[in-house]
Amino acid sequence: MKINPGLISVVVIAGLSVALVKSCSDASSLQSDNDVLRSDNSLQGQVIATQALNFNRFNQVAEHANRLNSLIDTNTEETVIEYREILRREKTCDLPVPADIAGGLLEYANRLRASAMHTDTGRPDETDDRAAAASSMTYCQAVLWIKPLLAIIEKGNNNFAGIRQIELERTNQKLVTQGK
Repeated sequence: MKINPGLISVVVIAGLSVALVKSCSDASSLQSDNDVLRSDNSLQGQVIATQALNFNRFNQVAEHANRLNSLIDTNTEETVIEYREILRREKTCDLPVPADIAGGLLEYANRLRASAMHTDTGRPDETDDRAAAASSMTYCQAVLWIKPLLAIIEKGNNNFAGIRQIELERTNQKLVTQGK
């Protein structure tokens, strides 16, 4: 039996053609996978850049709120010192506030403090490490409470304003990225 060289050539050419088609298919598949990875990397880069920008902006807003709150603390301390000097000369300073009013204020302050504390049964309440305050209060003590309480409210409002500002910027940023 004689092997026909033309037949061998056709078989070899057919085999090479199949290998070439498979190789082109693999190359096309690899190119497609490469394009998808490039696109994913690009999107991931955009997400990382956006997150870095957001972290930077959040830090700026927090720093601004902290600066305002430090100024409030300083002003409050100065005012309380000034009030103490004024009240030191006041003759009616030691008059007690009626018990119902003083008890109500103390109960309200304790309730606010308790609602702000996180419960952790594994360790003692660190805010409750001093002797219990007496339930009576003088008018001078009440006057000295007012400025620090108002300062705490103002500091909380500064923090909330910062949060609102961040949320507004985040909403605007989403609208811009969505093309609305």
